[in-house]
Amino acid sequence: MRIAKILAYAIAGVVALFALLLIGVWLFVDPNDYKADIERVVEQQTHRRLTLQGDLKLSVFPWLALQMGPAQLGERAGFGDEPFVAIKEARLSVRLLPLLKGQVQVGSVRLIEPRIRLLTDRQGRRNWADLAGEDNRAPTKSSDGGVAATDVNLGGVEIRNGALTLEDRQQRTRRAIRDFSLTTGAVASGKPFDLQLSLVLEQDRQTPTPVQLSAKVTADFERAVHRLDDFRLDLQWHGEGLPKDGTPLALRVKALTVDMKKQSFGMQGLEVAAGRAKLSGDAEGKSIFDAPRLQGRLALAPLAVREALRDFGVTPPKTRDEQALKQAAFEAAFEATSSSLALSKMRMTLDDTTLSGNLAIADFKTQALRFDLNIDRIDFDRYLPPPDKQSEKKSADSAPTPIPVDAVRALNARGDLRVGEAKFGGLRLSKLHVGVNARDGDVKLQPTDATLYGGQYRGALGLNAVKTPRLTVESHASNIDFASLFKDMFDSKRVSGRGDANVNVTAVGADTAAMMQALNGALDFRVLNGAFEGTDLWYEIRRARALLNREAPPARTEAERTPFTECKGTGVFANGVLTNNDLTASMQFLKVTGQGAVDLPKNAIDYRLMTTVLRIPNDSEQANADLVDAQIPVRVTGSLSDPKVRPDVGGMVKAAVKKKAEEKLRDTVQKKLRGIFGGQQ
Repeated sequence: MRIAKILAYAIAGVVALFALLLIGVWLFVDPNDYKADIERVVEQQTHRRLTLQGDLKLSVFPWLALQMGPAQLGERAGFGDEPFVAIKEARLSVRLLPLLKGQVQVGSVRLIEPRIRLLTDRQGRRNWADLAGEDNRAPTKSSDGGVAATDVNLGGVEIRNGALTLEDRQQRTRRAIRDFSLTTGAVASGKPFDLQLSLVLEQDRQTPTPVQLSAKVTADFERAVHRLDDFRLDLQWHGEGLPKDGTPLALRVKALTVDMKKQSFGMQGLEVAAGRAKLSGDAEGKSIFDAPRLQGRLALAPLAVREALRDFGVTPPKTRDEQALKQAAFEAAFEATSSSLALSKMRMTLDDTTLSGNLAIADFKTQALRFDLNIDRIDFDRYLPPPDKQSEKKSADSAPTPIPVDAVRALNARGDLRVGEAKFGGLRLSKLHVGVNARDGDVKLQPTDATLYGGQYRGALGLNAVKTPRLTVESHASNIDFASLFKDMFDSKRVSGRGDANVNVTAVGADTAAMMQALNGALDFRVLNGAFEGTDLWYEIRRARALLNREAPPARTEAERTPFTECKGTGVFANGVLTNNDLTASMQFLKVTGQGAVDLPKNAIDYRLMTTVLRIPNDSEQANADLVDAQIPVRVTGSLSDPKVRPDVGGMVKAAVKKKAEEKLRDTVQKKLRGIFGGQQ
């Protein structure tokens, strides 16, 4: 007991002596007497001049507090005369008694108009390098001793009208933060405090950007668990291409919790607004420092696309359908690591199109894209620019389109795409399925199958760009309605009927023109119960006969079409030219055979047909009875979209002359024979 009393008296004596010492410092020590010494020591340590313009005020109990007026820390040599750091007023206080127990309880920290200037000169030197240990000085090792973070308490922080300037004269850029203000409530481990921040961002000559931030912060240093509640960030973003008044950006987080020991975090109530675009979601993460893995959900609220583009200074594109790009929305679950991103249960709408499925970048480094997507319906044509005859003519006369070999070689994608209904380039498809496998410059679209104009389509397409681009196409169509196909693809009504077609071709070249000129392969087709629309072959034959006989042309009584029961043929592509030698078309009263060529690079057709008249379609046309069994040549010329079908009058004249000569020769021979045989009798 005696020892305890002696120890108690000793401690009381030390405390009393310490209190008397503090009172003495407060009564008899004027900190302004040491201003010159402080300035000299700082200059020795930093090689910069410290100027303390205002008075230093010291208070001792219960707070050890220091308050100073205007002060400046000068610039290092070679960086101008402006101060490196300047401040109008500062105050810092620490509670004394907790210090004796190994605890730090800081009172309010107040800084009025702090100014910091960070400069990189034209030689790349930084004015802060000497203070940051970058000037060939060995880095100092941090000590494990000191006050534990769990013992830190702070009465609050107040910063008013601060400024930070970052100027890079080598890169000729300037960024600045001005009107910086920060206030917090009392900071203690595990207890929430309010935080308010505002500032203005400046970048070169762009319009300044005001920023507002607020949150309720809880920092639990003992458990290493930290939390933000009701986080709010607002700013008016200005930049090149954006509207003059800027684009409003807002970030809201209802709650964000980070557990440093477990390396996990959870975020609820995320809301991001950029102009009219509003994104919401939740997220959680594991191993956020060692091997981060995040998962959560994201949703984009229905958005007026055209107006949203204007929010970011983008003029909406003109489209064939003025109602296109009217509204979009998006939602998906996500999972992300430092090397991958996967979207699942994805649903995206654009106008009346809905896309759903899964999409992932399996590896950021190789840009490995994986997908399994479904589209209910889409009309690509409505998003194309409005038709313009002048631009179409210019496009037709323009240079060929290069094959994007770099993009093809970089493409790494594998997946499946299914489309319920689609329209592209006028072509209408349904129940489309495309398998994609692309890597190392070899792109394969297979299988490709669809319902096409009442029939079925299957095929495969490949593009290999490892060396010179090589295209391969294999297509098989069965029971296709050719009338609808030609109308949608070529805006042509020249062919009708249902049938089959098979195409197998290859092409090599660096651009579309080179590939067209190097197109090689084969095709075959067969069309049943159709017609060549716009051409009445029987009428043209009668008109040609009247012309040969110098008669009046016949009156047109039927529609301009030539029906057939079957039309078929095969062909070979060689350097962009399709050659066909076995074309046949069977009709009720005509039979057509022929051969010819289609030059795809020149968009030209040249066919020679031989038409045999089997019978007269109208028994009342006795004047044309002499055409039965006649073989009439027909020439097909012009372009693929607008072919010209006309009887070959010159060929008919030659055939008529030849026929008359043959008849005359036959009559002569018969007379001779009758004379010979008659004389013998």
